[in-house]
Amino acid sequence: MAIVNFNSISGVSTISATTSMTVGTGVTITTNGIVGITSINSGQLGGSRNVIINGSMVVSQRGFTGSSGATGNTDYAIDRFRIEHNQDGAVSAGQTTMNSTFGGNAYADGFQSALHYRVTTADASLAAGQYALIRQFIEGFNLQGFKKGTANAQQYTLSFWVRSSLTGTYIIELEDFDNTRQVSKSYTIDTANTWEKKTLTFPADTTGVFDNDNNASLSVNWWFAAGSTYSGGTLNTSWASTTNANRAAGQVNFLATAGNNFTLTGVQLEVGATASEFERRSIPQELALCQRYFEKGTIPVNGIVGQYSPNAASSGTAAGFSCAFIPFAVTKRATPSVPTITTGSEAWTIASNTNVSAYSAHTFTALNITANAVRFVSNRIAGGSSPTNASIYVWEGDFTWTASAEL
Repeated sequence: MAIVNFNSISGVSTISATTSMTVGTGVTITTNGIVGITSINSGQLGGSRNVIINGSMVVSQRGFTGSSGATGNTDYAIDRFRIEHNQDGAVSAGQTTMNSTFGGNAYADGFQSALHYRVTTADASLAAGQYALIRQFIEGFNLQGFKKGTANAQQYTLSFWVRSSLTGTYIIELEDFDNTRQVSKSYTIDTANTWEKKTLTFPADTTGVFDNDNNASLSVNWWFAAGSTYSGGTLNTSWASTTNANRAAGQVNFLATAGNNFTLTGVQLEVGATASEFERRSIPQELALCQRYFEKGTIPVNGIVGQYSPNAASSGTAAGFSCAFIPFAVTKRATPSVPTITTGSEAWTIASNTNVSAYSAHTFTALNITANAVRFVSNRIAGGSSPTNASIYVWEGDFTWTASAEL
């Protein structure tokens, strides 16, 4: 027999001796569970609450690091997070590893990777049209839970951990591409070089439905610098047709000083007005979500087998080989772009062990690309023996390929 001794329990309206306890209005705890809860954070109870991919910054297929980062406009510093800028200075961004010393409260909250953005060349005086930001594009398929453009439209709650060497006001923007609308919120870096958790709630929008397709419908934008073209108006904190001057009003110029550092992790965007605990996915899950948009693969030594094309030249001159399809690990969002691969002077080996050498750099062209696979065709082999139609060849070298279906 269980006995509970207490003076008072706040919020409990009734208690049955053996069967139930009513908490507040309409919520009852019984011997069989809890009944009467209609919603938590106005959203689903579990699974895929976070529409941000790679918010814990654990996947970095392109290999950019905090010390050797992405620098170009539209480069992906880390999977799903793209840097964009038009400015006279220079920046670098990539993945950095957290530890108890550098990670602070974010590390204590379970985050061991972050996106590190730094200024390598300052731009202290921004021209009107200059800017710098990090963004993640989100496809329409993943946004339907917000019910945007309907009478039941939901709020958006964005939470993240951030550390910056520059205190002041920063701007976050939600940008709706389907309806040319946007909304912005400001947040403050209170203490330099200290991890701070930020939570911003954006209003619901009953105007403009997100397209239910695989194109970019929404972008979450972290602003770092904004010339008067983007900051000359009044910050738009309610959804409205996009007016550039109202997008980033009040944004501090993070580019003003070389050496400024900004680090970001634990990013979550979810339905409702309350931030829930960060949704942690396994590494295979997070990688697969990223590979829908970008995949990097390596063809190992002896990893390609091809047959001599009967319409190609032979007898010591250029010869073509058709190689097998390479399946992608994950079906892509759309048919990806796969660059032509140029390798060194490795050779093909014929099945009879007669060498067919490559006199110069060898080219593999991607053909028959689909959302599921790619086929590489070699178009340059020279020297050695004369290939025959019946010969099967194995490529002795290796190479790395990429497939991009980014939004």
